[in-house]
Amino acid sequence: MKKLMAIILTLALVLSFTACGNGGGGGISQAEADRLQDTLDNASDNNTGSENNPIDSVSVGDVIQFGALEWRVLEIQDGMALIITEDVIDRRPYHADGGDITWEHSSLRAYLNGEFYNSFSSSEQGRIIETTIINSNNPTRGTAGGNNTTDNIFLLSIDEANNYFTDNASRIALNANGEASWWWLRSPGDSCNYAAIVYGVGNVYEGGEGGGVRVGGGNVYYNHGGVRPALWLNL
Repeated sequence: MKKLMAIILTLALVLSFTACGNGGGGGISQAEADRLQDTLDNASDNNTGSENNPIDSVSVGDVIQFGALEWRVLEIQDGMALIITEDVIDRRPYHADGGDITWEHSSLRAYLNGEFYNSFSSSEQGRIIETTIINSNNPTRGTAGGNNTTDNIFLLSIDEANNYFTDNASRIALNANGEASWWWLRSPGDSCNYAAIVYGVGNVYEGGEGGGVRVGGGNVYYNHGGVRPALWLNL
């Protein structure tokens, strides 16, 4: 940005001098003026690396860069985009101490809105929109979802995982080893010490046989659960 401003100032001074000069020694040729204008145009076009720059054009389904991660756009409304990491970025328990828990009091929520949120720069944090999160009961088992929360970073719910992805294949996420990995949802499973998940093949498990993971999700203390953060981003 400093370089761009310096070019703008230089160009303005040079063009002003050319217009007001007496010819002869002080002015520059039209060709030189055109060259400076081209330099300014190129600098402006290339000044897209700043984390403050808005995303000019984005559509649902696009993969965008925000911070050090790639994110998939799930929804766009009123200049904001709901995004989720393209991959599983970490493996953590839903709640490290185990036992009955809801999203509100989970250790994973504390991590996402603490250490993970603080990994973004201050300008990036300024683009993350604090959001009221609806924590509904498990739709098939009726397990209590707990109080609604206000979060900067969150996990998708069962309903969101079903609604924002078109099929199982679109929900598949890879881990750091390039392998398909199951990942946590914030919704409760078939009891309060289980949380709903998306299995490695893309199925949303809210109840019923879990393909090796207990009925209705994964035990909240499983430390190999995949993490796919989601957030609302100011575009």
